[in-house]
Amino acid sequence: MRRSALAALLLLPLLAACGGGGSEEQRTEAAGRPGSTPPPASSAQPSGTPSSTPPSKPAASSQGPKDTVPDDELTPVTGSFTKKEKKYLSGRVPAGTDPAAILQAGQETCDKLAATAKIDRDAVVGAIVAGDIKGAEDAVKGLCPELKSLIEDAEGGYADGSYDDPVPGTYRALTPTKACSWSLDGTSGGERRITVKKGTKSFTSSGCYAWAKDS
Repeated sequence: MRRSALAALLLLPLLAACGGGGSEEQRTEAAGRPGSTPPPASSAQPSGTPSSTPPSKPAASSQGPKDTVPDDELTPVTGSFTKKEKKYLSGRVPAGTDPAAILQAGQETCDKLAATAKIDRDAVVGAIVAGDIKGAEDAVKGLCPELKSLIEDAEGGYADGSYDDPVPGTYRALTPTKACSWSLDGTSGGERRITVKKGTKSFTSSGCYAWAKDS
């Protein structure tokens, strides 16, 4: 099974354990659909240049839909939003959509990140690097800043794929398969920890799912 699919499947059942609500469609959207086209790269994207065949990218910071509910109209059917919740929803709620549903999706993402990190932190960080947890960075920044270390650990990571001019440093494969392999300027290997030297022109990874900088 592809590691990205495994990470997504791991996240979904944990949502129920956290008591997260919402429809199955909402939960799937928040977790990221395995095998789907990843969103544009966020600040967690390494500065190495992707090759002509782009690999998976870290989850993007949402730029919001074109037509959104004005901030002064961001009110739930019952009750009220906190200042922090309104800030998170600003520019994020499509016209005609219940803002409470958007907020719930963000809160569910926080729940998944927290619950899964307790079991397998590497799986969560890898899923963020690979872009398999949609909206993770925005949710953490706006709703659960206590989880910011997960986003920080994903910064500068590489998902499976091919990159030009990778950033020098030591990297660790987070949740590799037995078939994990990589190539640096044509030199191949299967180790789970690699060192990218200054001047390296290309980096290719397969079956390793995601790499994070080794502290």
